[in-house]
Amino acid sequence: MRNQPFSQLTADWVESTSTVDHSRRRPLILAAFILLIQLPIMVRLVHLQAFVGERFITPWKTPAVEIETVPARDGRIVSRDGVVLAQDEVEYDIAVDYRWLESPMNAAWLRRQAMKELSSKDRKNRERREEIEQQLREHQTELLASLEAVTGTSSQAILQRMQEIQKRIETMKASVEQRRTQKAEAAAADEFQWSEGLTGIARLVVDELTTAPDRFANDPLILKEELQDHIVLKNVPLQVVATIQSQPARFRGVQIRSSSSRHYPRQSLAAHVVGVRRQPADSSNSSGVRKGEAGVEMAHQAELQGIPGETKRTRDRHGELVESEVIRLPQDGQDVVLTIDSQLQHLAEQALDRVLYPPPQSLSSGRVIPRGACLIAMDVWTGDILALANSPRPSLPVLVRPTVEEWERLQRDPGLPLFSRATQMALPPGALFKVITTTAALESGISAPGEILHCQGFLDQPDRYRCLLFRQQGIGHGQLLLEEAISQSCQVCFHDLARRTGPEPLLGWATRFGLGQPTGIDLPSETSGKLPPLASLVAKSSNGRQRVTGETLQLGVGQGAVLVSPLQAARMMAAIANGGYLVTPHVAKVDENELAQVSPQRIPGLSAETISLLRRGLEQSVQGENGNANGAQVELLSMAALCATGTVGEKADHAWIAGYAPAQNPRVAVVVVLEHGGAGENAAPVFREFVLELLGMGELRPPVVTPPAAAPVNSPGAPPEP
Repeated sequence: MRNQPFSQLTADWVESTSTVDHSRRRPLILAAFILLIQLPIMVRLVHLQAFVGERFITPWKTPAVEIETVPARDGRIVSRDGVVLAQDEVEYDIAVDYRWLESPMNAAWLRRQAMKELSSKDRKNRERREEIEQQLREHQTELLASLEAVTGTSSQAILQRMQEIQKRIETMKASVEQRRTQKAEAAAADEFQWSEGLTGIARLVVDELTTAPDRFANDPLILKEELQDHIVLKNVPLQVVATIQSQPARFRGVQIRSSSSRHYPRQSLAAHVVGVRRQPADSSNSSGVRKGEAGVEMAHQAELQGIPGETKRTRDRHGELVESEVIRLPQDGQDVVLTIDSQLQHLAEQALDRVLYPPPQSLSSGRVIPRGACLIAMDVWTGDILALANSPRPSLPVLVRPTVEEWERLQRDPGLPLFSRATQMALPPGALFKVITTTAALESGISAPGEILHCQGFLDQPDRYRCLLFRQQGIGHGQLLLEEAISQSCQVCFHDLARRTGPEPLLGWATRFGLGQPTGIDLPSETSGKLPPLASLVAKSSNGRQRVTGETLQLGVGQGAVLVSPLQAARMMAAIANGGYLVTPHVAKVDENELAQVSPQRIPGLSAETISLLRRGLEQSVQGENGNANGAQVELLSMAALCATGTVGEKADHAWIAGYAPAQNPRVAVVVVLEHGGAGENAAPVFREFVLELLGMGELRPPVVTPPAAAPVNSPGAPPEP
């Protein structure tokens, strides 16, 4: 026997042990391989269950919550004498749940409704469930008859409206279904194909592991509109609403919707003052919030605007109403009371309309028909606007919801009815600017009360800077006091005063009287007018010294590059009437918190002597035999006013008259403008007619509190309390 380290027995044992180890290792390796394959799946499963799953389960369990807006009433606009010019009127509409107007009724919804009415024991009773479903179908038929009996509308008309609603929603549903089918077909076309080989297999594995299954792909499609109620009858009487709400079992599925619409009971009265309020074109109709687009409706939006309420409605995944909760009650807007007197406003508008639209028999050859006109009446002490009339003007109910034809007609109207001439028009002031020229000459020391002025009919040359009297009769006014030059509106005297005074005092005093700047009235889009720049009124002569240009001479008589609004003219006349205080015009009554904003401001540097002379000149203009406004005379009433003609070149001139009454105890400033109405005296009859109405209505009574003793009527002083 050969020497060996191990015996044969030992060798056999070692061989058998090695075989056993290999046989045990193979299952372990296989198990590890299988575990390695399943590990990503297990990780993904844990991720889905712990983190992702909640995203799918929560929407399934969570009820749908929608917020419904409850409209609020906007505040009213009321005139000083209590006439409602704008208000919200509540309208009641009858709406029916879609499932109750759908025909035939939705089977799944019908079954759920029947289950709700059955006890837990009867829900498995098929005959009992079918009996309840039949009762619900009969109620749908009876509902038409009940609505016909209560509203007086034929059941056929109600049924036709229901069918229109159903057809519209079914069309929407078919469109959504079509897109859903197209999406499914596109997904099917993108499914795995064996021809893609290993690349396709890899993509399939990744998609299956990372893409969430569409669990609701085969669920019936339900549109939001199928879960809502829809209006079948609009603007029903209040007694119909009461009947329906008192019998809920009879009118099951019927809802009452309330809404408010803006109404303007007086049609076009004070249309440019009131303005219009309507739903913005670019906003959702569901909000119910309207915006003011002009006038007080826009300027006082904050006070008038109501705050809509909100109701939270909770529905389950089937669309059934689970809970309804009021989150916020609607808050109505505040009323705005105007300083406008509706009767005075109506009389002013009628007076303007008679000028713009005279009867055919009254027309005479050469009579000028203005393109438009305006009239302003303002309290000289407080700035309260008593009347602000424009002609032509639009009908406010038409503006709320105009048809295409109505809107085009308004746009094509040559009279521009949408244009508020009282606040947005600016014209050459003509002779009205002579008030500024007189003040500038007196306060700068160029002239003095009692100075004798001379008019030879022209300033320097017979063909330039002439008086109207010279152009008509070939003579001048002769010697005139300054107040007589105002009353007779002598062009030559004021050309001379403007040349001697220079442009700076003219522009300075025009600014102090509020020209060239908005008056601050509480209406939108007010024009600021225009004053010429100082550089255009001066020029350098050959020796380097400044000389006055022709533009300065034109400015002295209110022509050239100067534009004044009717509202600015009224404010200027009020300042002369109240002793030198610029008031802030306003159409809405102010409370104690707003008094500081409208309190009169003293015109700096304006002396009592200047105001007294201006008053004498304006009074003589009406009361004097040669006054340029004597066509406005009223018996037993002394007035102060001045007619003016704004020259515009080829077209007809603008006719102005501005003043106040009474002359000795001023209360109301009045301005009348006839756009392209010819000479200034054409406006005097309208002025006279309106002042007579003021007198008849007691608006020209003396103030309740007289001015202080230190400030007599013919001198500046603090304005009395209204």
